[in-house]
Amino acid sequence: MIKLLRSHRLFPVLLVGLTALLTIWLDQISRWDSHRRELDPDKPEYVAENMIATRYDKQGKLMDRLIATRMWQYPGKPDAYFENPDLYQYQQGVLQYHVTGETGRYNNKSQQAYFDKKVVLIKPADSKQPETRLVSSAMFVDTGKRFASSKAPSVIYQGNSVANSIGFSYLESQGLLNLYSKTKIVYAK
Repeated sequence: MIKLLRSHRLFPVLLVGLTALLTIWLDQISRWDSHRRELDPDKPEYVAENMIATRYDKQGKLMDRLIATRMWQYPGKPDAYFENPDLYQYQQGVLQYHVTGETGRYNNKSQQAYFDKKVVLIKPADSKQPETRLVSSAMFVDTGKRFASSKAPSVIYQGNSVANSIGFSYLESQGLLNLYSKTKIVYAK
C-alpha cells in the first residue's frame, strides 16, 4: 500500500515535468526558420533594373529623385551602387541641379552620393544666369547639405565662358563655386 501511495504522488510531478519539456521543445520548434541562411557578403542582396527613387519634403513637394538603369546593394552595407545614376535635386519643387555619371553609389543614412566616370552637374538657367555645367571624372554630392565637390580635373561651362580647374566645391544654397588649383578661365560676355 505504501508503494501505491508513492507512485500516486509521483505521477503529477512527472506530468508537470513532461509538460514543461514539451512546452520548451514546441517553443524551439516554432522559432526555428528552415529558410534562413547566411548571405554571401560578396553577392548583392538586392538588385533592381530601371529604378526610380523619389523623396518628398514635409509639404509634399519634390525634394530629390534618383534614376538608374541598375541598382544593387550588398548585405549589411549602407551603400547602394548604381549604373548610369541620374540625380535631380529640388527646392520647393523647383529643380536646382542635376548630376549624371556612368557609375555611382549612395548612402541613404548620410545622404551622400559618389559619382564616377564622366560626371556632369547641370545647374539650369534662370533669369539671372545661363545654364552651368560642371564636368569631371568623379564627384561627391551631399544631398542633405546641398554640396558638391571634386578633386579631379574639372571643366566648367557657363554660357560661352569656360573654366578649367583641378577640383572644385559648389555650395548650392549660396550659389558659390570655388575652383581649387591650376585654374584657367576664358570669360565671354
